[in-house]
Amino acid sequence: MAGQLDSLLKSVAKQIVSDLGNSLDTTITYVKKGISSYNVDTGEQITVDTTYSDIKAPIEFIRSSEDDNREIRQAKIYITPDLIGDNQPNLEDEVSFSYAGSTVTGIITDIDTKRGGQTYLFTLFVRF
Repeated sequence: MAGQLDSLLKSVAKQIVSDLGNSLDTTITYVKKGISSYNVDTGEQITVDTTYSDIKAPIEFIRSSEDDNREIRQAKIYITPDLIGDNQPNLEDEVSFSYAGSTVTGIITDIDTKRGGQTYLFTLFVRF
């Protein structure tokens, strides 16, 4: 029974994110940062990132404040695991989206994971 409920919750979350993302016409680009390695021979730090483009995901703009004469904006972005290759988001990843006619890159400051026996929804708190 618990497995069936988890599957139902995952399916519903996926459908809601898809429907809201499509109806709100909000698209994000998610960059999953890879593991860094150091090449001793060349002296270079190498990281292979994976980019997931044109993801339809709902964005909730939650706060805009000023700090030292700089405007700081915060948003919540709702995504399901399948949209980012069934990966777990982390704070090093990046999210780009359109805001006020420009493309901005947000810094993930917190991640809320909804799960049962399986993960079905991530809420990303983003500062940009």
